[in-house]
Amino acid sequence: MSRSRSGLWRLLRRVAAGLAVLVLLPYAWAPVYRFPDPVAFAGREFWNPYASTSGHWQRANLHAHGRAWLGLTSGSQSDADVASRYRELGYSVAGVSDYQHIAAFHGVDTLPLYEHGFNLGKNHQLAIDAHAVDWFDLPLWQTPSHQQYVIDRVKRKAGLVALNHPSSRDAYGFDALRALTGYDLIEVANGPFTTEEEWDIALSSGRLVWAIGNDDTHDLADVRRAAVAWTMIDAASPSNSDITSALRAGRSYAVQRTGALDASGTITVTLNGAASTVTFIGQDGVVRQTVKDAWRASYPMTDTDSYVRTVVTTPQTTMYLNPVVRWNGTALPAPVATVNQAMTWMQRGAGALGCALLLAGFWLRPRRHEDAKVRSRLRTSGAGL
Repeated sequence: MSRSRSGLWRLLRRVAAGLAVLVLLPYAWAPVYRFPDPVAFAGREFWNPYASTSGHWQRANLHAHGRAWLGLTSGSQSDADVASRYRELGYSVAGVSDYQHIAAFHGVDTLPLYEHGFNLGKNHQLAIDAHAVDWFDLPLWQTPSHQQYVIDRVKRKAGLVALNHPSSRDAYGFDALRALTGYDLIEVANGPFTTEEEWDIALSSGRLVWAIGNDDTHDLADVRRAAVAWTMIDAASPSNSDITSALRAGRSYAVQRTGALDASGTITVTLNGAASTVTFIGQDGVVRQTVKDAWRASYPMTDTDSYVRTVVTTPQTTMYLNPVVRWNGTALPAPVATVNQAMTWMQRGAGALGCALLLAGFWLRPRRHEDAKVRSRLRTSGAGL
């Protein structure tokens, strides 16, 4: 091999080693967590998120993409065009959530939010009421501890965090949903796709997270994505503060287009419009009761019901209402994952050592090889004398 080709090959190997270390360093740094055990909601009283509504309902889409990052994110229209089109369709809240980019800070009439995540597993989060972008992520794989660390980081710079499309590429598995804490919302309807099972896993584990529905559109001309799923939010106005407060309190429900509660412990749903099918679902996703062709349906919660949520199926839409949950009358459950300091620093030390060895191997090996060739030439030269 010529000296120039050998030098080029050596340079490429060193660049590859440097890139590998850059990819692996976040894994070395991310902490290890202790997760609270899954525990069903309990208590003698019921928490109904719809007990005190204002009667002002805002139709919202919080997950849509415009053209950003020179088109690399596949957005077909500008951010301003996306926001304008949703308002033309009657939405009072038109959320543009570009990847790692807060469009509201760049002159677009939308809420301050963005979609976080640049990894192969589609472990993405929606940062709502965001005041800055968090740039940390783990690009290749993510364990529950990795996912928790990212959620915590995103939450420090945003008012609310939602898990986007949790079933896409198995981004958030059942074990993770039983463990993770600190997020507020879960995308139960993502365009034409639903993730009811994932929501029930979280609820059945005592994680009080509310449902949202979004299009996740990248092209307004795609009829499979545009105006397919949305969130109805009980807020006095479409302002950022009112929307964020209502979402945090659970005064909302998710809707998916499918075609052209009281103090006594009984949940009652009254509908306007066509007769519909009302389904009440409880712990572990078990159907408790189904009422067909009804404008009004009731379900009396029993002693075995830790929570009950309602799904209303009409000829044109499916609506996912937030659950009524048991609580102690003092504080709603808010389990928190904590960092396991000992395991974290052991992992960081091992990761740093591994990265150092990787760099040393790629940087020192060519030099040892060159030294060996020099010694060989000297021996050959000496033999000639």
